[in-house]
Amino acid sequence: MPIAPPPSRASKLGLLKRFLGIFLPLCAVLTVVASMHYYTFYTTERNTIEASESLNVNLAKHTIVSDISSVISDLLFLAKHVEEQGLPDDLTHFDERQITKEFLVFAEKKGLYDQIRYLNSTGMEIVRINFSGGKPVRVVRRYLQNKGNRYYFKKALSQERGNIYISPLDLNIEGESIEYPLKPMLRFATPVFDRDGEKKGVIVLNYFGDRLIDSFKRAAANILDHVQLVNSDGYWLSSPDSNNEWGFMLGHNKTFSAEYKLAWERINRSDSGQIQTPDGLFTYATVSPRPAVMDSAPTTQLLDTSIPKVHKWKVISHIPTKKLSASLPFFIQNHITLYIAMFFLIALITWFLAYAQNQHRLAEAQRDYEQRFRHTLENIDLAAIALNKNGEVTFCNDYFLGMTGWHRSEVVGKNWLDQFVPENLKVEVINIITHITDPTTFPSHYENQVKTKDGQIRLISWNNTLSYDTTGNVIGVTGIGEDITESKRAEEELRKLSSAVEQSPSIVMITDKNGQIEYVNPKFTEVSGYTMEEMRGNNPRLLKSGETSKDEYASLWRSIKQGKEWRGEFHNRRKNGDFYWEAAAISAIRNQDGEIAHFLAVKEDITERKRLESEVAERNRELSRSQAFAVMGRMASMIAHDLRNPLSSVKMTLQIIGKQTGPKFQTENDELRHISLEQIRYMEDILSDLLTYSKPDAMNPEWIDLERVMDMAIGLSQLRLEEKNVKLTAEYHAGLPTVLGDVTKLRQMLSNLITNAIQATEGVKNALIAINMMLDLGQHGTGIRIVIEDNGCGIEDVDAGRLFEPFFTTRARGTGLGLAIVKRILDQHRGSIHIAHNTPRGTSVTLVLPVNPQIDS
Repeated sequence: MPIAPPPSRASKLGLLKRFLGIFLPLCAVLTVVASMHYYTFYTTERNTIEASESLNVNLAKHTIVSDISSVISDLLFLAKHVEEQGLPDDLTHFDERQITKEFLVFAEKKGLYDQIRYLNSTGMEIVRINFSGGKPVRVVRRYLQNKGNRYYFKKALSQERGNIYISPLDLNIEGESIEYPLKPMLRFATPVFDRDGEKKGVIVLNYFGDRLIDSFKRAAANILDHVQLVNSDGYWLSSPDSNNEWGFMLGHNKTFSAEYKLAWERINRSDSGQIQTPDGLFTYATVSPRPAVMDSAPTTQLLDTSIPKVHKWKVISHIPTKKLSASLPFFIQNHITLYIAMFFLIALITWFLAYAQNQHRLAEAQRDYEQRFRHTLENIDLAAIALNKNGEVTFCNDYFLGMTGWHRSEVVGKNWLDQFVPENLKVEVINIITHITDPTTFPSHYENQVKTKDGQIRLISWNNTLSYDTTGNVIGVTGIGEDITESKRAEEELRKLSSAVEQSPSIVMITDKNGQIEYVNPKFTEVSGYTMEEMRGNNPRLLKSGETSKDEYASLWRSIKQGKEWRGEFHNRRKNGDFYWEAAAISAIRNQDGEIAHFLAVKEDITERKRLESEVAERNRELSRSQAFAVMGRMASMIAHDLRNPLSSVKMTLQIIGKQTGPKFQTENDELRHISLEQIRYMEDILSDLLTYSKPDAMNPEWIDLERVMDMAIGLSQLRLEEKNVKLTAEYHAGLPTVLGDVTKLRQMLSNLITNAIQATEGVKNALIAINMMLDLGQHGTGIRIVIEDNGCGIEDVDAGRLFEPFFTTRARGTGLGLAIVKRILDQHRGSIHIAHNTPRGTSVTLVLPVNPQIDS
């Protein structure tokens, strides 16, 4: 406004009139300007309040809907995952443990659910995970409850596949009474079906209602002192005055609908809006689960959504009338001094002042927001950076600096492309940065390599958020990244391992702990003819040819269930019916808890090797037959020599006895008869050894006391011990176990060794045989050691290597089969024998018999 020139000098009365003439219009102008200023101020303030209230109310609403969407997604995921387990009528212990383990991991990762439960079709809890003390805990079987009569179970079980039941938001009840501290709870449930489409139970998630309410409060933090969450009956679920909350559960009659009756009637008629009543300004929005369900799974149906009263809540902000009308005193208080001091310029100055103050408040708020946001980024365990439109770094947190090795002064203000992007990726990153001002093409998620100070390359997965100024223009981007270098490397290692197994020249098979096949590699298909699809879920017994005994399979399972490795051979049948041989090594695969979870079999087709071994064995048998003929020749010569002499003696003796008569020949005849009987016994021994060696009996294994067998063998040799005047001592250690063996063969073996010792001590003064029996803990397992020592003539070193050959003997009489029979019996019992010199003279024989040998019947 132009300023009039100064007036001419005049009288006081003129000056006063001129002053009044100028002053009054200026006052009128000032009043109009002040009124317009106030009206503008009031309108702007009111619009700002209304817009802010609507924004915050809708933000709180969308936060609740988003939380519900996340829970529904989790519920549908768990239901689908549990259905994929197969869901038989009665869960196996393995299935129950598997579901429990998966629920535990899910509850721990999410941390949002008070309970995760799987109930069968009768309402009995099969698996229940409680979130207690900040971690998930499995409820043991004896504390599981039947919820068949609870309303939410009946509602959920009545649904069809894919339908969801959401309970009202109320306080948790334990033992028919409200749980303290108060625990708001929202239950989500859906039925699960088996592969035949039969309903088998219900998955129930008890979602922490206080998490939902906390999210609501955080979203509405700017209006927290006057925002409230009200259910469809007008009861407060969240209120600035906590004494007003949960009236329908706690038994008091404080309701929003009663406190603000007029406003409630209008709020209840629409889903959202703003109304003003004598009580003040009300901004409201309706929260319904249906949008959340449709966002999470558009094909899913929600029970009872046709009844708005069941699951609808109202987010309501209330600014009292007194607070709305306080703008005029506020305006006068801040501007009256300026209006009195400065006449016609007051309006302009005030306007600029108000404008400056307003800009100052906005700047302060913006700085405060940036400080809080960056403080949050500094305290997360993820890399965080901010770039401007030119790609220059304006912020980075300590985690990013620690990961890359740079100092903050070396990063902030530097160009991201020049300092952190490898050369081979610069073109790609330039293309992304050039699109930073276009939100439709700029990627919100991106993986790229970041170069560290020492030249290493780290792979980072970025989640990007664009930053805007107050006019809505993009001014930069904030990225929060996770270092996935190691996880990607692990994935690559796993891929290489998988390729190695797929391309392995050996057969690889993986089963679960019950023996059901889960994986076979292509080599298995090449050898057996069965595809992966044909074998999955089957048992390896499908390949059985019937030639492997049940005992062998039992031994196999015994070994691998104990965590040991089993090695052996199978004679299996291909898909086309042909037989083939394979050598197998089977071992257990343990989970992170050290429990056996799977079995791994690595096998090799040895059919051709078996054919070659068969040819070699046939040639060896031919060689053995040739050697047998030579042995038979030696045996025939021995029999002819050894039996001819005693038979001649018997013949001559009997002829002499036949020619002599009378009493005087009686004594001589008795001596001749004794000689004849001794020669006949000798021939009987020869024949017995020959029969034993040439026709070995079949084994009859049983659990026997070896001390008793030794006593029997000593008893059979007692007559010879007395005749030869040999002293025998036997010492048995206490607590010896029983052994699995053939009692007859073992008795014969021990008798032969005692007989050999008696014969070795013939002609020795004070002949002595000592027997000692003790426990042997050798490297091949538990056994019993037997030591038989004598002080006889001993053995020659030159003969030691041939002692177990058939028909080899160092004595003038004998077949040479005694030790050969001993060796054969020991081999049948998987035992061992060692013959050495005794000190100071004689022979020491050491036997070791395993307690539980694998005896061939």
